[in-house]
Amino acid sequence: MYRIPLDSPTFNRLFYNLFYSQGFATDVPDQTALDAMLVSGFKDTPKDFDRYIEVLRMLGARPGQRLFDFGASWGYGSWQLRRAGFEVVASEISRSRRHFASEKLGVSTVEDPFDPQFREEFAGRFDIFFSSHVLEHVPQPGRVWTLARELLRSGGLFVAITPNGAEEARRTNPEWRKLWGLVHPNLIDDEFYLARFSAPARLVASLPLDPHALSAWAAGGDTRLSLSGGELLFAARL
Repeated sequence: MYRIPLDSPTFNRLFYNLFYSQGFATDVPDQTALDAMLVSGFKDTPKDFDRYIEVLRMLGARPGQRLFDFGASWGYGSWQLRRAGFEVVASEISRSRRHFASEKLGVSTVEDPFDPQFREEFAGRFDIFFSSHVLEHVPQPGRVWTLARELLRSGGLFVAITPNGAEEARRTNPEWRKLWGLVHPNLIDDEFYLARFSAPARLVASLPLDPHALSAWAAGGDTRLSLSGGELLFAARL
């Protein structure tokens, strides 16, 4: 599902630089709070990435691999991914949050991953393309898939986590309509991914992910697991 009229890239850039506010996800901490988060590794905060890092490991990602973090906000996830052993480059549309990630957390950042020069320089240089709660914000999610295919090497891994718009989740969550609206112009479901994102091996599931159910994914082809959870996971092996 998507909102009409569609947002333009120009509107998106203005909105996420000037108006977007989502609490912990967008409000950068002061130095004292940041120091405490770094000491704890973001444990017991709303942005503890341990569960996402574990999902990446279950999908076959390994420390030392090069990961592109699409839509990194102020860098809390990128920092944790780097701490887990990945070589991270991140993009963020908000200038202030991108600078915070770079200057305060030491995250390697890029302003516009759709820039032709960046796409040419980094074509085929990443092992993993990752996004957490980003595709529901972008005007055209299909463009992100095109970008990922350019940046990933052969056999690379695409992983996207979003609010769950699948029919199974809607049946079990009477509040599902609140997952989209002004700041979420898209509510993505499994059918969209399988119709638009072609790859030799694809997985649609919801979190938390059952590691014992992943044997079919390892064998290739399409794997569809339970979709009743609150977060939708799509993974593809190129």
